[in-house]
Amino acid sequence: MLEKTYEPGAVEARISADWLKANAFAAGAGAKPGAETYTIVIPPPNVTGSLHIGHALNNTIQDILIRFNRMLKKDVLWQPGMDHAGIATQMIVERQLMERQQPRRREMGREKFVERIWEWKGESGGAIMNQLKRLGASADFSRERFTMGDNGAADDQMVRAVTKVFVELHKRGLIYRAKRSVNWHPGLETAISDLEVENIEIKGHMWHLRYPLADGVTYQFPIAYDEEGKPTEWETRDYIIVATTRPETMLGDSGVAVHPDDPRYASLVGKFVTLPLVGRRIPIVADEYADPALGTGAVKVTPAHDFNDFEVGVRNNLEQINVFTTDGSIVSAEAIPAAYRGMDRFVARKAIVADLTALAEEDPTRGLDHIEDKKIMVPHDEKSKLVVIEPFLTDQWWVKADVLAQPAMASVREGRMKLVPQQYENTYFAWLENIRPRCISRQLWWGHQIPARYGPDNEPFVAYDEAEAQALADAHYGQPTPIKRDEDVLDTWFSSALWPFSTPGWPDETPELKRYYPTSVLVTGFDIIFFWVARMMMMGLEFLEEEPFHTVYMHAPVRDEKGQKMSKTKGNVIDPLVLIEQYGADATRFTLAAMAAQGRDIRLAINRVEGYRNFVTKIWNAARFLRNERVPPRRGLRSQGQQAPAQSLDRRRHRAALPPSPGALLITSSTKPPTPPMTSSGAPSATGLSNSPSPSSTARTKQPRPKPAPPPHGRSIRS
Repeated sequence: MLEKTYEPGAVEARISADWLKANAFAAGAGAKPGAETYTIVIPPPNVTGSLHIGHALNNTIQDILIRFNRMLKKDVLWQPGMDHAGIATQMIVERQLMERQQPRRREMGREKFVERIWEWKGESGGAIMNQLKRLGASADFSRERFTMGDNGAADDQMVRAVTKVFVELHKRGLIYRAKRSVNWHPGLETAISDLEVENIEIKGHMWHLRYPLADGVTYQFPIAYDEEGKPTEWETRDYIIVATTRPETMLGDSGVAVHPDDPRYASLVGKFVTLPLVGRRIPIVADEYADPALGTGAVKVTPAHDFNDFEVGVRNNLEQINVFTTDGSIVSAEAIPAAYRGMDRFVARKAIVADLTALAEEDPTRGLDHIEDKKIMVPHDEKSKLVVIEPFLTDQWWVKADVLAQPAMASVREGRMKLVPQQYENTYFAWLENIRPRCISRQLWWGHQIPARYGPDNEPFVAYDEAEAQALADAHYGQPTPIKRDEDVLDTWFSSALWPFSTPGWPDETPELKRYYPTSVLVTGFDIIFFWVARMMMMGLEFLEEEPFHTVYMHAPVRDEKGQKMSKTKGNVIDPLVLIEQYGADATRFTLAAMAAQGRDIRLAINRVEGYRNFVTKIWNAARFLRNERVPPRRGLRSQGQQAPAQSLDRRRHRAALPPSPGALLITSSTKPPTPPMTSSGAPSATGLSNSPSPSSTARTKQPRPKPAPPPHGRSIRS
């Protein structure tokens, strides 16, 4: 007998345990012999993660597709797993060491620190997998994969997959090492992706600085114009004004750029200025990057600390002078005035502005010209939004993403892969058409260590293992030469890009790989098109010559009931685990599924979940009624004239004599097939099974029936 009161926590936990015990979700469970496959790979959540409302929606949609195709007797695999989350995981463990006053990362050394992270993963990592089980996800958890493999060893299949991709792309000329500007995180002391940077508008300043011309050079600068924009007055200047939002970077200036068609500065191209406070002579160059309509039309060039300046510097052969250390302090180098060496970058900014102000007080044609209050966009760490990211010149590994992007774009244009809703194709193309070489190395210890070794002159040797790298080095130098392993690791997305084919066993030719690749559908959020979708397309086409999936379903974000983005700062976050605890997984999933219209943001309110919790309770009560009354299952309608078994008729007579109960199904004793009642439009009604009530229920059915109250969300529920 079912319990009188529906308690979803107890019921769902028991049912879930029974499903898992029976291996009901195993790959191919219940499939017909020779059935076609249907595969979905879960977007691997971070090992540090916890179930949030976006995860709940994403996995509910996947589960609907998986269960539906499993009911069709297809050979279904829903592949679960987790991402090692390089930066996030290393930060958590380092913070834990600090809180426990244990030896820090560098005190422990790399090997011990990585062992400590594996211990953390075994103890605390991966809680989200159990949370997905609590959500009711019907994935094949026996096949759970981790982007770092079982233990991160070189012979682990997941590790071998990453190594093979790196080595092969290097052989094909698609991976290379170069000194270029990257987004640098001074707090973590590592390069990060463009997609891990968030530009935040702040109230800032634009400092206008006077750079004196060298060698006694002067020029006529226009100071008044007529109605047609022609200059009418000039003044003689022996300086040029530039503007910057980061005065501390002037220590690394190696040029001043003006537009080649700007008549104001035409006579200065090829001349020099003397860098204030530093005394270094730097050239004035003509480059189209300088916009005559912006500011003074003259731009200071710091190739080591600005992405655009780097390109200007390359075009004009300007010196690349690094100003910062890896933690954001001013370097102690001969090119830097001693007064600023070792200062924090923001402390140095204040000191430099003060010195430029003092210089202007001594000579009005030198130093600080004026300060302009201005709202500016400043790059921050996307996760914490607290650390200011610096463009930083450093040696890194790069992948030619612009080359790999071409087949990925062609696949969508030619219809071999489609995005749903189709509007996201524009986002997909916009990013891939403008993609640049991507930095794939990170200065971390947790992650896939780059399979490269270096000789004494830093010549890299990329190989599958140390023996192969040593042979390459010995051949290069003509004699046995010591080599050293690259200490950097690959960015997290490099390994997750292989997820659709690494999880079934690649690079080995496994039966699972042949059976379940390519996958069928990918379900993900629109904000991960760049991070993951495009990169999986690139790698799948490059190494298996086939799209990793034929359809990508992009679901909308879940917002609060007012349509605002959920954030801890706003205090409007809805925790799905709390919803599951209070209302049950079924009610939570039903709510999200019912509201998940294509291309439309979900505005989630708690009362919507309450309404669907009541709906689930009604289903429970109906099931409880049927079980308690022991109504036999109806296996089809009897033909006209066929009598029901006596036992069945006795039960009907007994129930007809009972007092009416709300919601009871009315079953007639007629031998004719019951006719569904009709609506005013002539369509069958779902309110009952017969329009010919039994004698005992005639009085009841003739009375006016109360109009049912609408569900709390204002929409009808269709059967």
